[in-house]
Amino acid sequence: MSGCESCSTCASPCGAQLPEAALPSDRPLVVWDGDCEFCRRWIRRLHALAGDRVALATINHAAAAYPSIPRTSFQAAIHLILPDGTHLSGAAAVARVMAIAGIRTWPDTLLRMPPARRVADLAYGWVARRRRTALTASRLLLGRIEAPSTLLLTRRMFLRLLGMIYLAAFLSIGHQILGLVGEQGLRPAAVMMQAAAPAGAWWSLPTLQWFGGDGLLTATWIIGAVAAVLLTLGVAPLLASLTSWAMYLSLVTVGSVFMQFQWDALLLECGLLAVLWCPATWRLNSPAARRPSRLVHWLLVLLLARLVFFGGLAKLQSGDPVWADCTALTFHLWTQPLPWWPAWLAVSLPDWILRAACLLMFVIELGCPLLLLLPRVPRTIGAASIAGLMLCIAATGNYGFFNWLTIVLCIAMLDDAVLLLLWPKAARGRIAVGLRAVNGRTVRWTRFVLASAIGVLVLASIWNQATHRAAWRPIAIAQAAAAPWHPVGYYGLFAVMTTTRPELGIEWQDEEGVWQPVVFKWKPGPLNRPGAFCQPGMPRLDWQMWFDAIGYERAIRERRVHDQSGALLVTGREVLPMLMRRLAVLDPVVLDLIETGPTKPPRAIRWTIDHYEFTTPEDRAETGDWWKRTRFFSSSPLAYRPAP
Repeated sequence: MSGCESCSTCASPCGAQLPEAALPSDRPLVVWDGDCEFCRRWIRRLHALAGDRVALATINHAAAAYPSIPRTSFQAAIHLILPDGTHLSGAAAVARVMAIAGIRTWPDTLLRMPPARRVADLAYGWVARRRRTALTASRLLLGRIEAPSTLLLTRRMFLRLLGMIYLAAFLSIGHQILGLVGEQGLRPAAVMMQAAAPAGAWWSLPTLQWFGGDGLLTATWIIGAVAAVLLTLGVAPLLASLTSWAMYLSLVTVGSVFMQFQWDALLLECGLLAVLWCPATWRLNSPAARRPSRLVHWLLVLLLARLVFFGGLAKLQSGDPVWADCTALTFHLWTQPLPWWPAWLAVSLPDWILRAACLLMFVIELGCPLLLLLPRVPRTIGAASIAGLMLCIAATGNYGFFNWLTIVLCIAMLDDAVLLLLWPKAARGRIAVGLRAVNGRTVRWTRFVLASAIGVLVLASIWNQATHRAAWRPIAIAQAAAAPWHPVGYYGLFAVMTTTRPELGIEWQDEEGVWQPVVFKWKPGPLNRPGAFCQPGMPRLDWQMWFDAIGYERAIRERRVHDQSGALLVTGREVLPMLMRRLAVLDPVVLDLIETGPTKPPRAIRWTIDHYEFTTPEDRAETGDWWKRTRFFSSSPLAYRPAP
């Protein structure tokens, strides 16, 4: 009879004899069928979790000591014999053992009600009569049944990695924030704050910017970065996690169009759940750290499942023909916001490979979220598949920290038994895992109430996205009230695929009358320069220019903009008009956001739209260029006074 290997998540090697209690026992006694492999494996799981809180005995050992219980009854179901002589069997015994062992108490409470007890007994009896089948199913779903599905190591890894994501996010926005929304930035936060001030403000705009200007903007990201470092190091994790979330929320609130991306919402939702999951200890690895909340973990599972599933569903619901025929990747690789040079290599692959990759993406996005809702083995397969998809996306495009945060969520799907496989076998016993005591009643109920409230909003968001209908009115009101705090995000990237690449450019006229291009740091510009790797940083201006270009191209085709229109606002979200003004007066905080721009006040400035496309390998071999472009539009020259 085969057994599992010895490890720190299993109390003893499966080949070793389980301890048999002296009878009668002064502890609750679990009597089980020693000849049943299904029972043996689950009892080992129980022993790994409960330790000495319950005593164990096989039927052969216990039958003589308890002659009042027929042997056939022992063989039909597991028995729990309490020190006072009373005994329970079947589902009731399992539920009481779980409560005594500190695993969970609600099943024991539920089974005290007769209707629930009858349903549980029927289910238990059905499994007990099919133990061989149940053993096979358990192996398929759990792998090593003996290894408990605890989450201590999972929580530690998740929180430390989340701290690294926070750190990347704060450092990335830190050197851009003043140029984007500072007092002399492209969309000054102070303007938004002044407009919102009469309305009553702080709940609808939760930000520290009510109390200061550029100095506080800088202090916000620095404090957030310090908190992220502490979270990564596992120091004061609850305080560090709460501070990181609050500082990032403060920046997102005033970040205007530059911080309204889905990964910003994802980081805030993920960060809020991390606050509820953190232990209230000074060290993340402290022996006093209590057991991670299963409810919060399920919210993390639902977060990843929603993120991925609705990404696939949005593509199908859009009716976009290039998603329907799986040709989307032939466009996406060169029309995405910030491709880098591997995308040029990938677009040269045969069409059938790109179609197959697109089809595989749909399989992962629509199928793997369902695997996340199942036990260890299918959940691990689902998480690994999603992580693989994220790595492929990151390999061809720059999406800031989005792909890496999604991979961190994938790691949170794995329990301690799976994550321990990342360590050498000799070191696994030194890593603290297992079933810790739960938090005190007040802390436990506070977190339960907050997590339940978020759970209601999550279910409402699922309903909204799946049906495109509003939730029940009271819940919809709660959603609207909570929206500024970003407890729940709405996801679904690239529902409609762009099939052309309009590239927005700016040119300035020097003293000699020569037009010089403004070169951005990351977005396509010079034809002989491939895109570069900028992850996990997020160049916010370069990203927004991609959206501006699409908006202006549409407006030009619809004849709402022409060459004499100047730099108009089409949707109200464009940054081009203010960008041109700031460049014309040599604003230093805005010049820091680009690679090369005017060094002296230009005589005039204009904007252009070119259509970009990757060159073929033959073209590149001949010209050395990565891109080819065709001029689509050029505005008339604009002159600005030499003052902001």
